[in-house]
Amino acid sequence: MSPTDICTVDQDVSQRILELREKIHDETYMNNAVQRIALVLSRKIVEKPRNRKEIVNGV
Repeated sequence: MSPTDICTVDQDVSQRILELREKIHDETYMNNAVQRIALVLSRKIVEKPRNRKEIVNGV
């Protein structure tokens, strides 16, 4: 489905949504996105909570 097909189907969808729909079909974009997510999660896992509030709330 091309971006123009999407536009005709979803007239009320924002341009940003249309761009993201196109990007999810780009293998390089998806690989980079997965790598960024993995990096953020890895950093969060090894972070040492500073106080009880952070442990309870995940802040």
